[in-house]
Amino acid sequence: MLYMQLFDLMVKSAEYSDELAVRKIKGLKKSQLSNLKGSLFKQILSCLRLIERNKIGEIQLREQVDYAKILYEKGLYLPCLDLLEKAKKQAVEMNYETIALSVLYFEKRIESQHITGSMSAKADALSEQSNLLLEHIELTNKLSNTSLLLYGRYLRHGYVRSEAEFKALTVFFKGLLPAVNGVKLAFYQELYLCQSYVWYYNMAQNFANCFKYAQRWVHLFEAKPEKKNSITILYLKGLHNLLNALFMAKKQHKFNAAYDVLVKFDIQLQLNVSRNEVSNYYLFNWIHFLNRVFINADYDALDKLKELEQLLEENTYFWDLHRLLVFYYKIGSVYFAVGNYDAAITYLSKIVNENYPDFRSDIQSFARILFLICYFDKGEVQLVTYQVKSLYRYLSKMEELGAMQLEIIKFLRRTPKMFPADMKAEFTLLRDKLIAINKKPYEKRPFFYLDIISWLESKIGKVKLVEVLRQNT
Repeated sequence: MLYMQLFDLMVKSAEYSDELAVRKIKGLKKSQLSNLKGSLFKQILSCLRLIERNKIGEIQLREQVDYAKILYEKGLYLPCLDLLEKAKKQAVEMNYETIALSVLYFEKRIESQHITGSMSAKADALSEQSNLLLEHIELTNKLSNTSLLLYGRYLRHGYVRSEAEFKALTVFFKGLLPAVNGVKLAFYQELYLCQSYVWYYNMAQNFANCFKYAQRWVHLFEAKPEKKNSITILYLKGLHNLLNALFMAKKQHKFNAAYDVLVKFDIQLQLNVSRNEVSNYYLFNWIHFLNRVFINADYDALDKLKELEQLLEENTYFWDLHRLLVFYYKIGSVYFAVGNYDAAITYLSKIVNENYPDFRSDIQSFARILFLICYFDKGEVQLVTYQVKSLYRYLSKMEELGAMQLEIIKFLRRTPKMFPADMKAEFTLLRDKLIAINKKPYEKRPFFYLDIISWLESKIGKVKLVEVLRQNT
């Protein structure tokens, strides 16, 4: 068949093109290619479905419902109902409530149209099951929507920057969150509730409470270890958020203990592990490898960084743009800390020189600030002066011009007029201003990304930044 010949060609060719296919496959016209590729795609998916059917419970459930449908069409109502009852029980046990609901609707249709000998007793049971399941699904849906919408808000805006933003976030959160006091929550409902509070407290910069709910999230899986196999990705995300909260709260010892749990969790030993789960495991592993470097000031562990750089170059695990942005900034920050300004500029340029969509504006802003500081440390003061205006315009447009950013811009603008003898006093003045700013509740956020105070202390003391970072650990 032509689609098989096309498949063989794709497998054997180093680089595929439609022109190559038309040339190599006898009797193939270019006008046929679109339909042919569609057929090949469908056949590959059909094969993958058969391969994965024993690994993915949802596929097995839907298959049972399909079999029941065939029995129904053949007029075999009782065997059909038996199969549906088994599928419904499995769906409820596996938390596939929407499949269970579709099975219930199918059962009701059979019972209402055909005499099966169980109508009088079954009608009440099916009606009650439907009502209970709908209530359960509605609560799960509200909780999952709350979690999703809060996460979307976090990606767009990052942390709150003022009391007004905090109040707006709180109103937004309370407007989404359903009443759950006194309600016995199922596993997924409890999970979505924990996720919602994690996003809320993370954005509010309340990392103590963020840690509390992230820990509760992880404990859900500790209480039901079998869930680590069936929904590994959500367990890993819980660990990831637990580590993030500890990192932001600067709880070094607790962070190191949680990091060991993540590293010792062998993803390859999990049952039916998917490529998506493997991808996320290594994503979280690398993120917290870098965070571990920062929180411990362990800049002797940088030999391993080349491995991460290679993964990013090849995009081995298909990490999304948001994750790549975070990696570029963190790697740039590591190189800046050890004084490798050229390498830092290389990675920060991947953010500064690209037109990214409107997300994580916080990281994009601080990448631009750190980018200029790198050039300042390289002694290219004229370039810094030229670029400061561009930075100011960008921050104003992104509404990211906080007190810390404003003071740094003022400092960089004045650098061409500063005399070498006055530099220590200028660094000290800026440091004192930033220490005062850092004490304000909603001005702490910039210091999570850029340890500018340690940089200033290194300038004042005329020592390497990495030495100051180690002293402050």
